[in-house]
Amino acid sequence: MLEPEYPNPIPNRIQPPPPPITVDDEPEFEIAEILDSKINNRCRTCNLLYLVCWEGYKGTDKETSWILTSELGHASELVADFHSAYSVKPGPLSSLN
Repeated sequence: MLEPEYPNPIPNRIQPPPPPITVDDEPEFEIAEILDSKINNRCRTCNLLYLVCWEGYKGTDKETSWILTSELGHASELVADFHSAYSVKPGPLSSLN
């Protein structure tokens, strides 16, 4: 079960990022929010990418990253919320129906 993030009690101390959670016996990091999507024409197999904000990484150099659609396995609700808010952004073909 996930626990809420608490503010850092010691000033000027950098807290380590949270460890991954286990889903279907595989480690996964929690996505806080999807910020953007784009088509990557250099990738042949999967060219839809999402810019995600990782939970617990705020203020670090790993706070956001572009990931493949195939890596969003358990974030379908976040994907749906993103495309509801930004319908003109690139998305999976199923969202165009």
